[in-house]
Amino acid sequence: MKLRLKGKELPPVQLRLTLPGSLKESLDEYVAYLHKQLQRETDCKEVAIEMLKHFVESDRDFRVWRTRQADGAERLSEKAERSGAAGAMRS
Repeated sequence: MKLRLKGKELPPVQLRLTLPGSLKESLDEYVAYLHKQLQRETDCKEVAIEMLKHFVESDRDFRVWRTRQADGAERLSEKAERSGAAGAMRS
């Protein structure tokens, strides 16, 4: 079993977007819907952040790609360490 340790949280970054008017209208309607369903105040920013987070985390193809990228970087790092150690032994 592979333990996945949570990495250090990165600081927040401001992202500025211009949305189509119809999307902003739909987002406002969704916020109103959530307010009625959850009986709590929320805003477009909070909802949009959760939507983006969910979208990225639920994209299966992206997760596979990300894992392959991390595995490839890991293998390159291990290979460099081995060749560095072998080079030091030859000196």
